[in-house]
Amino acid sequence: MPKSYMIVIAIIAVLMLSSCAKRNTEYQEEDWLTLERALPIVGNPLDIKIDDNYIYVAQDQGGISRINRSNYQVNWITEFWASDGSQKVLGRIKKIAVVPERKFMFLVDTEATDAIRAIDISDDDSLIYVHDFTGGTGNIKDLDGFTIVDVPFAQGTYKMVCAYCGSNSFRYDYYDGTIFNNNVFTVSPGIASGFKLTDNYIYVTAEQLGLYIYDRNDRHLVGKIHLNGEAQKVELCGNVAYVASRQSGLHTVDVYNPAAPVLLSTFDTSGYATSLAISGNKLAVSSGGGGVYLFDISIPSQPKLIQHLTSCGYTNTVKFMDDRLVVGARDQGILIYKIK
Repeated sequence: MPKSYMIVIAIIAVLMLSSCAKRNTEYQEEDWLTLERALPIVGNPLDIKIDDNYIYVAQDQGGISRINRSNYQVNWITEFWASDGSQKVLGRIKKIAVVPERKFMFLVDTEATDAIRAIDISDDDSLIYVHDFTGGTGNIKDLDGFTIVDVPFAQGTYKMVCAYCGSNSFRYDYYDGTIFNNNVFTVSPGIASGFKLTDNYIYVTAEQLGLYIYDRNDRHLVGKIHLNGEAQKVELCGNVAYVASRQSGLHTVDVYNPAAPVLLSTFDTSGYATSLAISGNKLAVSSGGGGVYLFDISIPSQPKLIQHLTSCGYTNTVKFMDDRLVVGARDQGILIYKIK
């Protein structure tokens, strides 16, 4: 074989190898995440909420778990007892929310009729089922609860909000521990999969429709932006919104002028980006089979990838807990990582 021909083949081989190398995850100088605990659980951890004392996990067909933050002891719960002594077995728990100030928990159970279950958690050793709430609770994709200043109504004084994306709308309900005042207000972009509230605005992710922004006072539509993929969840840092957009990864959107949001950048994660969380200058994205992505957002408009974690396997959700990252992993349970 002529020497010149061999040189050409060698050059082609080098070019091919270089091309392949560019497809790999970029080199990381250090690991920001160190696995501290792996907590096996029963079922698939679909949702996580955290308060000062516990990590609460919705486990689909595995009920729920309450994990003690001080010693990581797992309390697996598959049923509750009501105040009248009746038993309530958990079915398929998709979402979970906690209002620690009011000692209440909300669960989304989809075993039969999709319902929000209200649970009294005032006694650590005996969680009490209160009742189910139905009506607009079909296909709930996001759920949260928080305390409010007392708001008087004819039915009583409400102390909590149960907010959720269900039946293709974002819904905001008051609750006083026994009575729901459902549909205090509803916004309907056509489909709703996630939300974030600020003092002035309601941000709703609307899958193929993108990100919608509503005025919180009168609920009129202020602005919207179409995004590639299917917008799942949204988090905010100042005037920047971050959207997990399933097959299109992470979108960074300038919402300084909510009437005219502007797409700043897109980071195409592997897998499906379905959940994200922010703490300080860190942003984490769970991306299904793509694992977890950790970004530095010291400059909010310019997220910088600092670690891509794949050892956790298929991930459903992420939450920050002080200087730790809690990951809900389909095949490995709850993984707790120390953040450098």
